[in-house]
Amino acid sequence: MRDPQTAQLLAEVQQAVVNARDGGVTARACIFDATAAAIDGGTGWPSPEARKTAEDACRAIDPPTCKAGPKPPPPPVAARALFWLANRIASRTQR
Repeated sequence: MRDPQTAQLLAEVQQAVVNARDGGVTARACIFDATAAAIDGGTGWPSPEARKTAEDACRAIDPPTCKAGPKPPPPPVAARALFWLANRIASRTQR
């Protein structure tokens, strides 16, 4: 039996996945994002550990003969710089 807070969080996650699927997001993207966010705490660009674990989780829905796709390219330098700046500003405003 789940405690009430865990049951509520699970219901919220299920609803978020339903909303994402209704919006056209693939099941693979939902699994990847949820796994990466759970490992990294939603810090933005997934760490190598989060990326590997999320890819492994996504393989659970792929056919057994499916091989991993190519590693996606990193975001452009300008995008990473803007993301870093946004995180820095957000962390300063939370203090």
